[in-house]
Amino acid sequence: MAFIGKNVIENLTTAMYEDLRIIYREYVQNSADSIDCAIRKGVLTKEEAKIDIEINAKKRYVSVTDNAMGVPCGQFLQIMSSIADSTKDRGEDKGFRGIGRLGGISSCETLIFSCSAPGEPVVSVCKGNAKRVREILVDKNQNPSAAELVDAVTEFSQDEYDANDHFFKVELIGIEKTSEELLQKDKVMDYLRVVAPIPYATGFIFKTKIADFARENGFTIDEYQVFVGGERLFKPYTTKLYEATANGQKKAYDEIVDIAFKIFPENSDKPLAWMWYGISKFETQIPSVNPMRGIRLRKSNIQIGNENTFSDHNFYMEPRGRLYFVGEVFAVHEDLIPNARRDYFNLNNTCREFERLLHPLFYDRFKTIYHYANDYKKALQKQQDLHNSQSDYKVKVRTGGFLNADDRQAHESKLETQKK
Repeated sequence: MAFIGKNVIENLTTAMYEDLRIIYREYVQNSADSIDCAIRKGVLTKEEAKIDIEINAKKRYVSVTDNAMGVPCGQFLQIMSSIADSTKDRGEDKGFRGIGRLGGISSCETLIFSCSAPGEPVVSVCKGNAKRVREILVDKNQNPSAAELVDAVTEFSQDEYDANDHFFKVELIGIEKTSEELLQKDKVMDYLRVVAPIPYATGFIFKTKIADFARENGFTIDEYQVFVGGERLFKPYTTKLYEATANGQKKAYDEIVDIAFKIFPENSDKPLAWMWYGISKFETQIPSVNPMRGIRLRKSNIQIGNENTFSDHNFYMEPRGRLYFVGEVFAVHEDLIPNARRDYFNLNNTCREFERLLHPLFYDRFKTIYHYANDYKKALQKQQDLHNSQSDYKVKVRTGGFLNADDRQAHESKLETQKK
């Protein structure tokens, strides 16, 4: 019989993610799947469903709670003690590998999962000694199997509960000093605003146009009510594009005046993806003070990778091209499967077809757009330079400002050159 060593737990927890805040994305993703199930079964309406995140830096405590399906008490032990095993549907659910819930092991002393399923007067609790897991992982003298390690550090219990309540809650208790970013509320909120499946900000005037396009073409944009400390989160898209000022503030330098859409492929009954992108003057690369700069890749409205994802996978002819645009690509085909790190797709034939279909737009058309915009800007500047020279010439004619005939001739020659 094969032996699965303890190191697989490390690979799925402490070694899995570069940014610890990804833990929040994993737990929100699981809650979203549970909410979808609850809505399908009539347990909740979309308006009632919510995901609440609490961050208490003083107590070094984090919790993520949803009011959806929980886990039936008779299945709780089996499901919560399974590793990399899931009953979820790859084509339908957002999380399906059964590893996301382990993420918290890397960052706290104790990891607790508790829940109650609809109609059951029972609360089920799984308590894991996360600190002990990390100690065993680095101890060369202890070599349990992955299953033995999980069993050794996990406790299960059940108790009476209100049958009218239903929820699933994750608690990270005793956040480690090395995981301080999990307790930085503002930065966690900024991260989730970018990656989470949430609505567009109210002030983004193109949100209705995007929603209408999606509905008319049979696409769904998954959106959930996600709160951090009672504050609801929205994607921070705006019509204004900003640049930083010398005093640390920001000012608008450009504006998104419209948006364009594209379906890949447009003539298919089963498209791979669709997208929108903003139309502006494309005057310059969008500065970092704009949190949603770049074309973002999303599956089930959860971001894959970051602003550099398309550039990292050679979609752009010029690396600088990635920062002239704002927009989103929504992958919709079931065979476009986010990889375990959720920084791109599993490489398969559908992924390669996705790349082939998007390549002409990103590699050629986008380059043409911002180069044309740059040429246009230069042409406008030349017109302005001519206007300034003409004004200067008229003033000198009126006031006798030329040094001599040669000076006047030089100015006239300059004007002719600028006209050309």
